[in-house]
Amino acid sequence: MKSSIKRLTLNGGLLFLSVCLFSSVGMPEEGEKLVGKTVNINTAEVEEFVENVPLVTQELAEAIVEYREETGDFQVIEELLQVEGFDRALLRRIKDFFILEGIGGDECTC
Repeated sequence: MKSSIKRLTLNGGLLFLSVCLFSSVGMPEEGEKLVGKTVNINTAEVEEFVENVPLVTQELAEAIVEYREETGDFQVIEELLQVEGFDRALLRRIKDFFILEGIGGDECTC
């Protein structure tokens, strides 16, 4: 959480402090528990990835589906590293949301 302090001078030289507190919006911090649902990476459509897997954007979901359509079904979860936009750090964070023909995300050695 960050704070921003603004000083305002009003009639008679009175000093007022205005404190605005805000938190950053966007990516959860490393170690923060992610919430979602599991999806089968060989059958899920773009919307299913986006709606159920945290940190998966529309663009990343489209890249996953496009890769699968071009190369065939994923053989291992680590194959997601071949998809543009995926890196090992991201895969470590969200691997538990992927299943692959009955193999749970904890099988991933990434």
